[in-house]
Parts: sequence; structure tokens; C-alpha cells
Amino acid sequence: MQKMWQIWQYFDLRMLVMGIVGSMFTLAFVIHLLLFSSPTFNWFQSSEVLPPAAAQMVPLPQGR
Repeated sequence: MQKMWQIWQYFDLRMLVMGIVGSMFTLAFVIHLLLFSSPTFNWFQSSEVLPPAAAQMVPLPQGR
């Protein structure tokens, strides 16, 4: 356990961080592609039309 710091002699920290960032970006891209390909979660071509947010608002009650 005392020589645990030596693991960084085998791995380059910059390449490790870039690999993690690249894999997270790829994972996010794949998840978005899967969501857009399903009709349930495709919010760009949804068949139901949602009312505008202003129509759902109610005025605040009068103050004291």
C-alpha cells in the first residue's frame, strides 16, 4: 500500500482524463441518439402539442 503512488508511473494522467472525457461524451451522444430514435421520447417530433407556459400560469394572490 505504501507504493500505491507508483501506479501513476504506468498511466499518463492527461491521457487518462482525456479518455474519460471522450468516453463520457460518446456515451451521452449514444443515449441521445437512442432517445431520438424512439417515438416516446422524441421531443422534437412529438405528436402532442403542449400549451404554452404562459397559459398554465396563475396570478399570485394579493399581498397584505
